[in-house]
Amino acid sequence: MSGIGGARAALGAAAEPWEIQVGRDLADRLDTKPPSRWSRPGAAAEDLADLVGPGEVVLAPSATRPSGDGVVWTPEQALGAGARGVALWVDDLPYPRIVGAIPYPELIAVEHAMAGKHSCLVLTGVRATLVFRYRSWAWPAVADLVTHVRSRAHRPGAPEPAHAGPPSLGWERLPVSPLVALGHPRHARCLGAEPELPRRWLWQRSRPAAFVALTRQELVVVRHVLGRRPLTHGVQLLAVARNRITGLGARGDQLRIAASAGRYEVDLGAELAEEARSRFEPMLRADGRRRVVRKASKAPQT
Repeated sequence: MSGIGGARAALGAAAEPWEIQVGRDLADRLDTKPPSRWSRPGAAAEDLADLVGPGEVVLAPSATRPSGDGVVWTPEQALGAGARGVALWVDDLPYPRIVGAIPYPELIAVEHAMAGKHSCLVLTGVRATLVFRYRSWAWPAVADLVTHVRSRAHRPGAPEPAHAGPPSLGWERLPVSPLVALGHPRHARCLGAEPELPRRWLWQRSRPAAFVALTRQELVVVRHVLGRRPLTHGVQLLAVARNRITGLGARGDQLRIAASAGRYEVDLGAELAEEARSRFEPMLRADGRRRVVRKASKAPQT
């Protein structure tokens, strides 16, 4: 099972080969604080540029995270989006520092999840999957990189939006922001659900605002996370390439998206999930019919 839940599961997944399990007492001393300014390590920028071309780089300083093995320490990581693709770099000498790369034509889905101070970005390609874990305070830079990656993958040669959007962008404007519509909002069809009012008791969870947008390039599902400024505080996001989608369904509160990379499930609420299925599934099915190449019939022989 994937989707926004898949990225959330990756937040607490078992230790990666380059991570080290540590005790909680040591974890408190290893934990990092937000840096005063962004830095781009020379080794990471050079390695990433050699593989995918020069471009944007987001650095995640070394930090700890909860996992299925307890608390693990993650070395410095860098995610780079160049002219040819996106790649993940890890400071894990003496082993190879490039963990993996995805050429833009092979990008299938982008998932983003946040849980408090921990966030996770999952990029799924035809032959590789990149998992970039970072602290939530770095979200605005990650949002810009995600916008560049998707724009280059699905709109090659088109002018790229400079940023995901102004940090003060409100929830009601998010569906037409570059983060969702990639700079072409007039081509997006959007369905949304307002957030529920706060419950009476603190232990009763309220459903966040959510929407589903179908653009010429992607099916995008977004849920709000914190506050009223999603481009400042972050979002839960799933974007699946439209030409990779093989089916769309709804079951209970979940919207189910079948794609060439597997199945994605997102909890949206029964009403919005069913509305998205009934409205967008015929459009996606028509896309599939148009992609089928029909063989020309042979002329009758005399």
